[in-house]
Amino acid sequence: MTAPTRVLYMEERKGQEPDPCYLREFDAKVVERGPDYVALDQTAFYAEGGGQPDDHGVLRWAGGEAKVLRVTKEKGVVKHQVDRMPPGDDVHGVIDWDRRYKHMRMHTSQHVMSGLVYRIWGARTAGNQVHADFSRVDFQPANFTPEDLKRIEDECNAVADAAMEVRIFEEDRVAVANRVEDRALLDLIPQSIRRLRIIEVGKADYCPCGGTHLKNTREIGRVHILEKRSKGKETDRISYELLPP
Repeated sequence: MTAPTRVLYMEERKGQEPDPCYLREFDAKVVERGPDYVALDQTAFYAEGGGQPDDHGVLRWAGGEAKVLRVTKEKGVVKHQVDRMPPGDDVHGVIDWDRRYKHMRMHTSQHVMSGLVYRIWGARTAGNQVHADFSRVDFQPANFTPEDLKRIEDECNAVADAAMEVRIFEEDRVAVANRVEDRALLDLIPQSIRRLRIIEVGKADYCPCGGTHLKNTREIGRVHILEKRSKGKETDRISYELLPP
């Protein structure tokens, strides 16, 4: 059985450079080969999940390269679907940075929006999906008015303007449960996991999450809400885009 992959972007943010989420290239060894995928001993590629799409990019070696078409995670092993199999075990991974950075901006902005909506309206995030060009968040219980949407947009942009630090660290599950109440769906995380990876966005949000995130909210840009749709009883979906700072 292949050992779990060391996931580089999951490491705590402790001021080191390069920051784990901003790591664009890395060296690794192939430890498993499938019909159209390889697993590596370590990776900076994000595996799809948690409402965030996977990273794309390439794996290079002396004399060639393979496109990374899809990245998934199974039982701790990250599988990189490739269009060409590396002939040897040593590879150099290169992330499609434009795609990764758009997802980082979107995912961080989603935390900001989810945190403030819970704080002001008491509505928790029932689901979310990050895309490169737009994202959506489902809130429950919620029935937002046009005035509410304007306030959500303004509050999100105020957080961006405040240039808040985004911290990534681990914390004991019990301590997290005592702090987040029902803001985060901790029951969806296996009880065997006792240490949780936390994303803390200044005073705007504190939530366990496995995604990639910015260092500072000033990188988000401007939140622009596109529409609100009802998705059933007491559930509203907000779709939004990010404009340049």
